[in-house]
Amino acid sequence: MGNEVYMNGLINSKTYDQFVKLHKENPQIKTIIEGTIGGSIDDDTIKDNLSVDRELKKLLWADIIIYITPIMWFNMPAPMVKWLSEVLLYKDTFIITEEYGEWGQVPAEKFMIVTTSNMKSSDLWKGEVLKNASHIDDLMQPLIMTNNYLSIRKQIPTFHAGDVIAWDTSWIESAFIKHLDEKF
Repeated sequence: MGNEVYMNGLINSKTYDQFVKLHKENPQIKTIIEGTIGGSIDDDTIKDNLSVDRELKKLLWADIIIYITPIMWFNMPAPMVKWLSEVLLYKDTFIITEEYGEWGQVPAEKFMIVTTSNMKSSDLWKGEVLKNASHIDDLMQPLIMTNNYLSIRKQIPTFHAGDVIAWDTSWIESAFIKHLDEKF
């Protein structure tokens, strides 16, 4: 397998397009097949254009799955959860056995989460709300556990673009390229 990547995203269109462009321009990844839920979280085309068969084929084809999603209310937004609910089909992506979570059917070897949020990394492990979250992955556990359930158990470290509400996102591109260089 040679880093064939299925990238599925749900951020604002400009941010998603920026991440796709960066992936395509960097040699760490050979092939990218984009998911169909890219775009704004309030975009009605998400509801209209979801082809479960097409998404499932892409998911089962890839060596690496990259999820691009904002953190909203300490979790993935509803359209990403909807995508997971509709595309992760019994017998196609998992089977049920006596030992829960041990028969995932997705052949990808690795997954990575690319996420944005309004919090800064320095906000983690502080205050009443985030006192038990020492790393951004503590907030992404549902997506991490879902991948483990599907038998995708090697996680490429998460890229977190925080403090995006400050509107200074000029640092994201160079930080993301550095992340790709270090992790791929």
